[in-house]
Amino acid sequence: MDPATVFLYGVFPYIALVLFVGGVLYRLWGWLSAGGLTGLYSVAVKAYSWGFGERFGEVLKRVFLLYTLTMSDRLLLVGSFLFHWGIWIALLGHLSMIVPPEQFGMPKDLHKAIALYVGGTAGVASLVGLILLLIRRVARPDVRRLSFLDDWFALVLLFALVALGNYQTLVLHPPYMETVAPWVQSVLMGSPRLDLVAQWDVATKIHVFLALLFIAYVPFGKLIHPFSFLAMPTLWTQPTKLYGYLLALLRR
Repeated sequence: MDPATVFLYGVFPYIALVLFVGGVLYRLWGWLSAGGLTGLYSVAVKAYSWGFGERFGEVLKRVFLLYTLTMSDRLLLVGSFLFHWGIWIALLGHLSMIVPPEQFGMPKDLHKAIALYVGGTAGVASLVGLILLLIRRVARPDVRRLSFLDDWFALVLLFALVALGNYQTLVLHPPYMETVAPWVQSVLMGSPRLDLVAQWDVATKIHVFLALLFIAYVPFGKLIHPFSFLAMPTLWTQPTKLYGYLLALLRR
C-alpha cells in the first residue's frame, strides 16, 4: 500500500478527530471558566428577567435565523443564510454514511434520490452563499482591512470543499455508500479499510482529505464559532448589575 495513502486515510483521520474533539473541549473550557467583569465600571446594566427557556430560545433564533445580521449589510445576511442552511442540510445527509437509512427500511433508490435532489440543492445553496461572502470580503475595503489569514484560509477551504462536493453529487455520482460510507464506519470502529480507498476516484480522495483538514482546523480559528453558543453568558449566567458612576447619577 502507498505510504501516502496509509497516512492520509489510515492515520490522518485520527489526528483530525483528536484535534477536533480536544480542541473544541479546550476552547469550551476556556470560555466557560473565564471569570470577572469587563472592566466597564461606569456602565449600569439593567438585569433581564428571562427564564432559561426564553434565553435558550433566543440563542436558537440567533443560530438558525441569523436575525442579528440584519443590523449589518444585506450581502452578509443573504450569503450567511444560504451558506449555513445549505451546509447544515448537506452535513445532515453526510450522517447517512455513519448510520445508513437503509437499515431502517428506506429503499436504496429513495436514498439516492434524496442525496441527489435535496443534497444537491443544499450544496448549490451553500456554494452560492460562499461566493457572496467571498465577493463581500474582496469588494468591501472595510471588510478587507479587517480580514486576517484565518478568514481567507477558512473561506478558500470551504469553497474548495463545497465546490468539489457539488461536482461529485451533480456530475460524477460516485458510489459513496458502497465505498466511502464503509470506510467512514471502519475509521470510527478503529480499523480503517484502505482497500476501499483504492476504489475511490481522484475527486473523492481530494474531497475526503479536505473534509479531514476542515475537521482538524475547526478549533484553531473562527470556524469554532458554531460551538460558541454553548458558552453564551446570556444562556448560562445570571443577570449582572454593575454599580458605578452612571448608576449613582441615575439614582439622584
